[in-house]
Amino acid sequence: MDKHIFSRWQAALCTLFVLADGLYLSGIGWLPLLCSAVVSAALLFVLLKLPGKLLDAVCAVLALLLTLRSISRIFFFWQYEGTQAALAVVLLVLTAWLLSRRGADCLFMWSFPVMLTAVVLLLLSVAVTVPDWNFGYLALPAPRALLSESARMVPAFLAVLLPAHLAGGAKAPAWGLLLGGGLLALLSLRTLLLLGGTTYAYPVYAAAGLAAVGDFLKRCEVVFAAVLVLCECARIAVCFSFVRTCGGQKRSAAPSRAVQLARARKAAGKP
Repeated sequence: MDKHIFSRWQAALCTLFVLADGLYLSGIGWLPLLCSAVVSAALLFVLLKLPGKLLDAVCAVLALLLTLRSISRIFFFWQYEGTQAALAVVLLVLTAWLLSRRGADCLFMWSFPVMLTAVVLLLLSVAVTVPDWNFGYLALPAPRALLSESARMVPAFLAVLLPAHLAGGAKAPAWGLLLGGGLLALLSLRTLLLLGGTTYAYPVYAAAGLAAVGDFLKRCEVVFAAVLVLCECARIAVCFSFVRTCGGQKRSAAPSRAVQLARARKAAGKP
């Protein structure tokens, strides 16, 4: 990995990685999200100290599972929206693959402006709904429920181990995890204050649909979903990039057939 990947690039990619879960939040409160983000950021430092081969193996399995999970859940979301789900998934995976072909360094660099754009749009979608918030829905969870919900989200947040391993450090990715977790908590809080206990298949998406900017933009949930789908694309691209990076390292580490023959001739004393 290139040593000149700036900290802000690492944090940005990890933020996008975490925000990919934003479209599917259901039944998780804002306070458990904050707690699990803090705990996960601390655990990230511990996990990155695992032996190199073990860490590579864990991340390889993680890359496979995250790719399958992303494809599955985005397929069902588009099916729910009445979109051509299969075609949309193929285009998403193809885009992620093309991004990963540029290399991990370019992926980190690309993530910074994308993250800034995503954060601004998400905050805007929250801001326009503030007048409709009903703080009567706000209530702190019981301690046992808080611990249970926080524990449920820790494995999801620890998936950021994959881009952190690509980056080669934990400090900046931990900040990215905290930023992404904080934004997810804000989206969850917005959903609670708008919808209360009303049940929806995709409650965060439904809450975004209540936003409107005059007559110019009445379906803010479309922009909201597009931002989070872009985050999902970044997550799949990270998984592909990890596989390509590991494959390249193994190929470069293994000597070619010609080199092996030359070494054998030299060992045998032949010119």
